[in-house]
Amino acid sequence: MYRKTITVESKPKREVQKSRSFSVELLAYILANDLWELGSGAKERSNRPIFMAYAGTDQSCRAFSANLRSGRAAAVEGTSLTTRFEIPRSAGFRYETFSQARATLTLSYLPFAFGFQPTRADCDDISFVCLPPTWWVAEQEQALASTMGRDAREAAIAAYFVAYLDQRSPLPIANDLGFHLKLYRETREQPWCQGSSGTEWSPGQLFHLGLESVGFEPAIYCKVDHPTFAEFLKAQTAAHLPQETTDHGTPRIYRPRRVLPNPVQSVAQPGFVS
Repeated sequence: MYRKTITVESKPKREVQKSRSFSVELLAYILANDLWELGSGAKERSNRPIFMAYAGTDQSCRAFSANLRSGRAAAVEGTSLTTRFEIPRSAGFRYETFSQARATLTLSYLPFAFGFQPTRADCDDISFVCLPPTWWVAEQEQALASTMGRDAREAAIAAYFVAYLDQRSPLPIANDLGFHLKLYRETREQPWCQGSSGTEWSPGQLFHLGLESVGFEPAIYCKVDHPTFAEFLKAQTAAHLPQETTDHGTPRIYRPRRVLPNPVQSVAQPGFVS
């Protein structure tokens, strides 16, 4: 389980006042710098994640989030070289909290990267990070077991992934789960679709840590221009669907209402709060 203490320092408004620091436990994060303009502008030894999950007491999480929103950098403790995380004020991040007992889990993320319904301004190309909740995948795997057999779990992830493609492309995608699975498998072979393959200091297209511990499947990065995807979809449709197939439209798959729905893990685990 990935877990690091991360601290943000609040500078005093007056010289006579002392600075204050607020610490939480960093549980997971995702880096995808070239997915957004501000991410590619990160300074040396400073990360600009598109997703962070951290936990602590209600008070510490509120104070930490407030300082993070203001653009202050947070430092990870316990490393030989200081690792800093920062979220630019203009980035428009969203914060979702989940509380239980005396503990709070906060998810901070870039909405356009994870939302199923992007704005028109977000559709200049097809860009997203697919992050299925593990509880949802398990639920769909059970529902699909009788028809998809050993492919049921991968088919559930494929349907989740294709839902992103469908919302970001003006082209119709056949509403067929078997086709979604084949399309997903072929997409994963493309250079514009990647899993986590980098490192903390050289993240490449995608790097993440700790997602399993907060209830998510491994993230999948996708960034492709519309003409390239159009040719790809045309080839895959011709290869995997009969000519008489005409059922196009939004994939009929249940999706949680929240962009990043409730994680499976309870936030009130031993050690999260003192």
